[in-house]
Amino acid sequence: MFGWKAKLSYALGLMFLFILLDSPVQADVDWDRILDREVVVEAVKNAEGIRGVRVAFAVAAPNENIWAALVDYERFDEIFLGIEKMRVLEQAPSGAKVEFWVDAVVTDLHYVLYRDYAQPGTRLTWKRLSGDLERIEGSWEIRDTPQPGVKLLTYESYVEVGGIVPTWFIQQGAIQKAHDMAVRLRTWIEEGKLPDGSG
Repeated sequence: MFGWKAKLSYALGLMFLFILLDSPVQADVDWDRILDREVVVEAVKNAEGIRGVRVAFAVAAPNENIWAALVDYERFDEIFLGIEKMRVLEQAPSGAKVEFWVDAVVTDLHYVLYRDYAQPGTRLTWKRLSGDLERIEGSWEIRDTPQPGVKLLTYESYVEVGGIVPTWFIQQGAIQKAHDMAVRLRTWIEEGKLPDGSG
């Protein structure tokens, strides 16, 4: 019914479609804002309705440099403000168990997270193992952009507080801090220093 050229063309078309569907470039990203170096911060909810924050921003660096900063536990409390103290309890190529003491403005928090290197060099996730707050989970993801040499870095964090402090209150605090966190991290990755001149 179809000649070999038509079959080949059809097969190549399907392959191209699958590549597009599996492309690491997100179709729903506002590339004008991202590539204009804007830090895009959104209040979000996950599939279970837990409130959180999503941050997306461009970083002019290769995956390995970005990944190195995300797992730089020696400098973690310098890059990510609000961490009063932290301790790596276990570390392996697949992930790390990390204990945190955090200044959360309203109160001090203490918890242990498992940071899962789900796709090393591209994606890591975390979830609460023990400590304060009912639930903590999130992710960092590194993706390609339409601009060579520039990556899209996306952060998501979801927190279920429990107790008397409303989750929306925690979410609003996270949104306020998210922009500064992104700028600080990007500066560290791209320039090897922190925005306030330290480092």
